Amino acid sequence: MSQPSDHAGVEPRIVASARYIPYARVAPDASIEPVAATGITAREVVMQAVYADTLRWREARARCGEGDRPASQVSLAADRPVANEPRMTLSDMALTVAQTLLDALPQRAELTPDQIIVCTTSFEHDLALSCACRLHCELRSSRAPFAIGQLQSVSFLMALDVALAMMAVDTQMRAVLIVAAERWLPPFVRRVDALTVMGDGAAAVLIARSPIPGWRVRSLTIRTPGPGAFASTDRGLIGATTLTQAIDDACTRAKLCAADIDWILPPSAVEAQLIRELGARSGLPVERIWHEDQDAHGHLCAADTPARLDALLRSIAPSHGQCMLVSSLGFQGQAACALLDFRGENT
Repeated sequence: MSQPSDHAGVEPRIVASARYIPYARVAPDASIEPVAATGITAREVVMQAVYADTLRWREARARCGEGDRPASQVSLAADRPVANEPRMTLSDMALTVAQTLLDALPQRAELTPDQIIVCTTSFEHDLALSCACRLHCELRSSRAPFAIGQLQSVSFLMALDVALAMMAVDTQMRAVLIVAAERWLPPFVRRVDALTVMGDGAAAVLIARSPIPGWRVRSLTIRTPGPGAFASTDRGLIGATTLTQAIDDACTRAKLCAADIDWILPPSAVEAQLIRELGARSGLPVERIWHEDQDAHGHLCAADTPARLDALLRSIAPSHGQCMLVSSLGFQGQAACALLDFRGENT
C-alpha cells in the first residue's frame, strides 16, 4: 500500500499506462489451443455446458452479422490475422503488463497501488484460478480482489468510474491500478461478427492523486440500451443511439462544447465510421479522431480501450487544459464515454 502524503487534496488523474500485445498472429478461424493439452477434453465439456447459452448467442450474432454486411467486408474480416499469445496464460499477461507499468514509474514507492481492479471477458486456462486474486497476491495488495467482466470493451471505463468513486469516499487511497487482459481458449471462438475478430492482449492504467502530469476525468457516462432496443438486429444502430446519448451527457456534465475536444478516441477501428456519422449530430470534430490500425491485432475486448488509450497517449504531447474524449461500445449495445483534460505538473 502506498504511504500517506500531503497530496490528499489533489484530484485523481491518469498518470501512467502500458500495454502488451503479442507478436504472434493467427487466422481468425484457426483452432485455439490451450496452454496445456492435459485435460482439454474435460475442460471443453465443462465450458460448453456452463456457457451453452452464451455460445448459442454468439453463433446467432455471427450468422446475423454476416447477413447484414457486404460480401467484400465479410471476406476482409475472414482473412484478417489477429494477435495470439502462444505461451503466457491470461493472468501471466495481466501480471506482465502491470509490472511493466509499475517498473517504469519515476516514483514507484509513492505510487504503489492501494487497490487493483481487473477487467476480463475471457477465462483462465484453469477455471480454478482467478486472475484478480493472483494479481492481488503477486503485487501484495492488502485489499480484497476486485474484478469487472462481461461488459466487453466498456469494462475499462466502468472500472475507471468505480476507481474514482472509491477514491472520492476514501481520501487516503492514493492510487488504483486497472488491469485488463484477454486470451481466447476453446470452446470460445474469436469471431464475434463479420467485422469483429478477437485478439489476445493486455493493458494497464494507473490512476493516482499525484502532482505529476496526467489526465483528469472531467466527466464519465455509462449507458445501456432500453428494454425495447433489441427489437432491431442492427447492433450498429443500437450502439450509435446509445453512444450519442453518452457523448451528449458527458459533454453536458463537463460543460464542454464537443467542438473544443482536441483528441477523439473512438470505440474501435471498425467503429470509426460510426463516429463520423455521429459527428454532425453531436458536433464532434471528426478531423480530430485518432486512428490505430486495429487490423494489426484484432479487437482486444476488455483490454481494447486501455490498449488504444496507451497508444494514443504515447503519440501526443499535450498542453495543460487540452481535452480528450474516450468512448467504447459493448456487443449488446452498452456504451461509455469519458472526457479527460490534461493537467500539468503541480496542478
